[in-house]
Amino acid sequence: MAKSTKKELPKFTWPEVEVGDWAGEFAQRPSGSIGQHVQPGPPEMSVEFTYLIVGAAVISPRTKMRWPAVVSFWVRTPLTPQRVEAGFMFKSENMPSFNLGLEVTRQQFTEIVWLFSQKLLNTFHFNVGHGAENHWPVKSWGASFEL
Repeated sequence: MAKSTKKELPKFTWPEVEVGDWAGEFAQRPSGSIGQHVQPGPPEMSVEFTYLIVGAAVISPRTKMRWPAVVSFWVRTPLTPQRVEAGFMFKSENMPSFNLGLEVTRQQFTEIVWLFSQKLLNTFHFNVGHGAENHWPVKSWGASFEL
């Protein structure tokens, strides 16, 4: 009887995250959630939440590597911690992809929903700053559309 030999697959190693101007393309239609949640206190507070999530491909600035990504658009609430960054990026734990969270105002969210519903929003860009511990700040972001 022959011994079975299991080949161990090579472990994926992430390249360094490149600081600078990234590009992106939305890959599908977004999905979203809207609602209200009572947070425990004291005092208890009712907090709204609104967000969109969309698949994308992001392209690094220097090496031009193309990565799968999940982009989320979040509306700030009064309980959102005050930050200077326009969003954040982090690596997924179990697959070679990025998560990109972009903070938007209520008005921007309304415009983004309309642009997606009209299939006008296809490409975007964002600037990644120096980060630490799997968290890179997004200094700015924008998206292009044509009417």
